[in-house]
Amino acid sequence: MAILDDRELVQLFVDDLTDYAIVTLDIAGKIRTWNAGARALLGYAADEVIGRSFSELYSKVDLVTSRSNAALKDAVQWGRHETTGLLVRKDGTRFEARIVLRPLSDTFKRLVGFGLIASDADNSKETPAAMSDAPVAKVIPLRSDAKILVVDDNEGVLAEAVEQLRSLGYYVVSASSGTEALEMLRHDDNIDLLFTDVVMPGDLAGRALAAKAMKLRPGLKVLFASGYFEGALVGKGQLETDVQFLAKPYRKKELAQKVEEVLRTVS
Repeated sequence: MAILDDRELVQLFVDDLTDYAIVTLDIAGKIRTWNAGARALLGYAADEVIGRSFSELYSKVDLVTSRSNAALKDAVQWGRHETTGLLVRKDGTRFEARIVLRPLSDTFKRLVGFGLIASDADNSKETPAAMSDAPVAKVIPLRSDAKILVVDDNEGVLAEAVEQLRSLGYYVVSASSGTEALEMLRHDDNIDLLFTDVVMPGDLAGRALAAKAMKLRPGLKVLFASGYFEGALVGKGQLETDVQFLAKPYRKKELAQKVEEVLRTVS
């Protein structure tokens, strides 16, 4: 009987594991390996997806907002990218997946690819794609007169956040940079909540913007959002502890609940 080495034993374990989709990608994000869990979760056989970009398995919503493409860059920068996103099975059904992406390096510390682990975020049953587009039940905001300033340098993400908040009944204005947002705060005394991305280009990224905004407008509520892991942001000094934070991507219900929670807090 042949004796397998440790690497071969690990590979056998990974290949046959059905609880999680375990996939390796090349540096461009194209699929190199595809285990039994990936077949079970997404419905594709290995020969149907090897060589394809993993981004093709994301829903159109995530593709429009560039979440799938940003994940590779985030993983390289932070050493790990963890998020939830909508994936599409072979039969067209969509589901929310919990996705962990890590860069893989060779002995010379050169990037050679990525390891990806995915699982069903809520163990949901398959939902037809047409059904997944059904309107979300209306959520009545705590303060229908609240005015929210949304700040994000990603045009698609900004538009989506504005649309969701307006559909919840809030008054919403938006800015694509910290500088633009601060100027709006100087001229609008009716803004109740600053909802800002954490990582943005320029000197006025999320944390710096919030500090200047609260100095300018004492009592202003602030809610941070990011696709980066909160602990990593704190470790990099881009976010303080004990702040209100919402991880991207988020569902409309999660957004509504978090906004209500922040507006309810006493300054």
